[in-house]
Amino acid sequence: MSGGAMYDDSPDGLLALANSIAGLVGAPVTIEDDASELITYSPGQENSDDARVAMILNRRVPDRYRPLLRNERLDVRLAGSSAPLYADFRASGVLPRAIMPIRVDDLSVGSIWAIVPNAPSREQRAALEESAALAAPVLARQIARRRGEEARRAAAVRALLGGGPEAVEAAAELPLAPGPLAVVALRPVAPAPSGEPLRRALAGLDAPAVPAGTAHGGVHAEADGAGYAVVPVRDEQRLARVVRELQARFGLVAGVGRTVPGPDELDRSRADADLVVRLLTRLGGGAGGAAHIRDVHLDALLMQTVDLADAAGHDPLGAIADLERYDRERGTELLDSLAHYLAAGEDARLAARQLHIHPNTLRYRLRRAHEIAGLDLADPAAKFEIQLRLRLRALRLP
Repeated sequence: MSGGAMYDDSPDGLLALANSIAGLVGAPVTIEDDASELITYSPGQENSDDARVAMILNRRVPDRYRPLLRNERLDVRLAGSSAPLYADFRASGVLPRAIMPIRVDDLSVGSIWAIVPNAPSREQRAALEESAALAAPVLARQIARRRGEEARRAAAVRALLGGGPEAVEAAAELPLAPGPLAVVALRPVAPAPSGEPLRRALAGLDAPAVPAGTAHGGVHAEADGAGYAVVPVRDEQRLARVVRELQARFGLVAGVGRTVPGPDELDRSRADADLVVRLLTRLGGGAGGAAHIRDVHLDALLMQTVDLADAAGHDPLGAIADLERYDRERGTELLDSLAHYLAAGEDARLAARQLHIHPNTLRYRLRRAHEIAGLDLADPAAKFEIQLRLRLRALRLP
């Protein structure tokens, strides 16, 4: 290798590079890019472990091994190193690794992972360092090409999300399956140092492993901290189920917009998906969640009503706001007691148990609510208005 061997980024060239590294180090190796995606691997993996086999089958680090890497702080150590590292995972049932960061100047472009029984020798360290220098330009070219493709794809997906004639043109340029379409919006529950969960969830929406009739043939992109996938739909219930599974797995907020007949109407589906994400974020308080617009449409409309009223300077809560203010100023719990009573189907004993008070105490609070704010539960129309305003209160931003 020190004689100046050159490697291209074709599959044959990368395999030859992996073989050379394995021969020099005397151990089976894998080469990963900066996103922990498998680039290539050497033969001779027969004596490796389950983690290596899973890595090769998945073409990336499997989820179940990521906590192990975090516990060893390998992401931090790799980011700040230009020399080989050694990680002994045997306590977790995984063989030790020698890990060589691959860098171009100060930019990390990947890493070499060799299964070794002990900390690398001086000769192995020298071989890994020389190998990384040879691999760096190959991986840098791959990353530059991948990022260019991602940027072009993201621009086309953003055109799709806008609907109209531009969306029709963009659809013709993308590997988007024909037929009815829907937009799925994904947003992290909280800002994360890495966008990895969002990227992986988006990939799950257009991966071939997704059941037929849901999202196979979809496309996705990231924008403004959120992710959007445009997916073909033949079964809305199955699509909603796939989205719920991905949301639970990656801890995101997910909204599915209406199904539209073609790309020219995707702006409507995107608006729905964004609305669902806003609604779930407002109601969930950071807990995440997933929903289809059809399942939360009424709450979404009520949330928009609250926003419009607030923007116009109106208070949509009416007498509920008066009671809320009374509680705040005097430290009472009249409004909370009223809400529990109605939620319990006007069962005073059940509501009192939930509030940990005596039923007579609850009845007294209900009378006081009527005296202070004129909330008359005996009038069906007035009771409906109270319930509606309580729901509007829940949908108002904190």
